[in-house]
Amino acid sequence: MISAWYECDEKYLPAHYQPALLLDLLLARDISSHKVLRGTGLFYDDILAGKQKVSANQLKTLIATGCKLSPEPDLSFRWGDNLWPGHYGSGSQLLSNAPDLRHALKALVNYRRFLSPLLAPRIVEDERYCYVQWLDSVGLQEQHRFMVETTMMALTSMSRWLAGRALPWRYGFSYGQPAWYEEYAVHFGASGLQFGLGADVMIIEKKWLDMRWPRGSETAFRAEWQQAELMHRDQPRDGFCEAVYHWLLANLESGSSLSAAAQAFAMSPATFKRKLKKHNSQFQQLQDMARLHVCLYLLHIKGMNNEQVAARLHFNDTTNFRRAFKRWTGLTPSDSRQQFLLMPDSAVF
Repeated sequence: MISAWYECDEKYLPAHYQPALLLDLLLARDISSHKVLRGTGLFYDDILAGKQKVSANQLKTLIATGCKLSPEPDLSFRWGDNLWPGHYGSGSQLLSNAPDLRHALKALVNYRRFLSPLLAPRIVEDERYCYVQWLDSVGLQEQHRFMVETTMMALTSMSRWLAGRALPWRYGFSYGQPAWYEEYAVHFGASGLQFGLGADVMIIEKKWLDMRWPRGSETAFRAEWQQAELMHRDQPRDGFCEAVYHWLLANLESGSSLSAAAQAFAMSPATFKRKLKKHNSQFQQLQDMARLHVCLYLLHIKGMNNEQVAARLHFNDTTNFRRAFKRWTGLTPSDSRQQFLLMPDSAVF
């Protein structure tokens, strides 16, 4: 049974963390705090007091308002460029002291509730590459692309600063190429960008995971880790959508259903549906996403053919698998293999 998660309306995130940084960027563009905070339930003086807590929904509202008031496409990249390590308590201390990329990713994953509350990192490794996949924690909808830009920029910028050099990341995006492609080329590099993949993922060779960073301290990191674990050990790490996604991943190959998921989350099917709706999600939507991500992994990383993937994911036949894959991505599995090659000798996910 799934024991804990946080929800989109749960007020737990200090307003003087990431929300304050975004607010400052908007104030610097000569937009009044009253306009920026309208509809969020927040007041500027409350943020300054350092005691106000906000929910994911309030942060999403702040993002949506900020995008309307400052529609320039660089806002997400500017926010991400300054997001991490940040000043967010023990999580930021861990990031600042990380001796290498592996430790930094460990901190990001373990303390994603505070460091990345809307879009959570999931790490996958194979023989040669590390994949940082970004997952919707609480039902982003319209803010999804904005947060993908923000978090990918944040990891790119933080790793460059801590490593003392730019790391050779490659990027895959679930959505099509945006009109402001130039922002992506400037901040991520013109090469190594693939749009319409079906997953939001950053890729790097594993040799970079354990290269020592000049700014890091393994001793300080280990000491801070112990303190952080004591402080946060009883707090849920997954947002509700992320928790459902993880359950689906663990149960795809053995078969999954809404009733089984509801039981795992200790709810009736009706209550489970209402909870998903509250988070702007549906069971079928999350199930399709999990199945697509597994398909991409099996096709591109494991090198399986259509018949093997169809059998692994319990499709009746390869025709049904190809039809489903094209519905999810707009491409056939063969087209996906040919179109997406982020590394010279490897695949995309």
